[in-house]
Amino acid sequence: MTSATSRRARRTIPAIGILAAATLAAGCSGGTAQGPQSEVDSFDWKNFEGSEINLLMNEHPFANAIEERIPEFEELTGINVNFESLSETDYMVKLLTELQSGSGSYDAFMTSQPMNYQYASAGWIEDLQPWVEDETRTSPDWDFDDFYPALIDSLRWDKTEFGGAGEGGLWAIPVNEEGYSLFYRKDILEAAGIPVPQTIDELIDAAAQLDGTEFEGKEISGFVSRGDKTYPTLNPFSTFLLAHGGKDIVDGKAAVNSPEAVAAAEDWVELMQYAPESASTYTWYEAQQDFIAGNAAFYIDADHMAPDFEKSAIGGKVGYALPPEGPEGRGSSMWVWSLGMNASSPNKDAAWQFIQWASSKESLTAAIELGNMNPTRVSVGEGPEMAEATAEWGDYNAVWQEILSEYAQWAYTPSAVWPEVGDIWTTELQAASIGQKSVQEAMDDAAAQIDQLIEE
Repeated sequence: MTSATSRRARRTIPAIGILAAATLAAGCSGGTAQGPQSEVDSFDWKNFEGSEINLLMNEHPFANAIEERIPEFEELTGINVNFESLSETDYMVKLLTELQSGSGSYDAFMTSQPMNYQYASAGWIEDLQPWVEDETRTSPDWDFDDFYPALIDSLRWDKTEFGGAGEGGLWAIPVNEEGYSLFYRKDILEAAGIPVPQTIDELIDAAAQLDGTEFEGKEISGFVSRGDKTYPTLNPFSTFLLAHGGKDIVDGKAAVNSPEAVAAAEDWVELMQYAPESASTYTWYEAQQDFIAGNAAFYIDADHMAPDFEKSAIGGKVGYALPPEGPEGRGSSMWVWSLGMNASSPNKDAAWQFIQWASSKESLTAAIELGNMNPTRVSVGEGPEMAEATAEWGDYNAVWQEILSEYAQWAYTPSAVWPEVGDIWTTELQAASIGQKSVQEAMDDAAAQIDQLIEE
């Protein structure tokens, strides 16, 4: 393992089928016994001086921020760090391969909720609750209770198929949060005399009115978002699903074709008609770049994209709003980038030192200026550094915190096979968006495939 960082351009395209393969390999190589590996009398940052750990990170503002501060951690602890960062596709492939092998090559890594479900089911990821509770391993200043409760709940799972969120083991520690916000071009709406949409119907009407119009010499689309047939497309779509009161699984059966879920899909498909035709293949990256290029009036996606907007040509022109309201109110799923520990790691004590240091108040505060939005600790989110960093971004700082505190939740049923469920759903959602099927036909087909997967 080399300490040199593997770098590529920040182009994050999810590797969904690869994640789903973890389910097929579940149980092939379980982790070693969980818990501390040696005895110490009390906590000290130097307890494991001389150890060496290997880290694998997704190319992300958090990873960039932490990499810059690795020398501080090494000086504090005496632990040597080998740090590797890859584009998301390559990172997911490599991480899955290493975890399947049971080799323990990487001691700690970035992860997220659906990845946790798969890794925990296979025995590849360490339950961190015993570490949190061990006063000899955890700094008295770390303050576990400072994390937003909703984020911690989203990282718990009892390994029960299609259930168990907020219960059971704690599979990772949160370091970055994203809810889903409505972005809009303030200047375009002002020129057209259109108020900021508050409801799904108002958003569809505004997008229809603006689609194909000219602004500053450029023809714009009314809307843009992800349309790719992989499960991360459900992240922005979740704002419509929850607003309609829809669910993915009810009593062990697919509910994606329920009246509520179909109504959400119908609204989403209608809105996507005012997006560029190529949006049916967009991941978050292409959708974001389209919006940054000034090609669209509205965009729904991860609220923590704000730093990318504000440092671009549309900086100062973007408004941030709550997700649009539907029959059941407002809603947003949430994605939580976190740090997990390899259950097969030979260096768990040193890995836990790194995880708690990287997720500390000091580290998350320092990461703000390097673009790691949004903080996962209450004290950091409400702190002066966050307010100062976002002072010129309009309502952003208030909006993301309101989304997290009032509306954000993991919107889907926890399961080791959830990415496969999500892929089926988004494939059919895409088919409806491009006119291959009616929404009802597409959702019925999705439900049949999901039920078959559940049976298997």
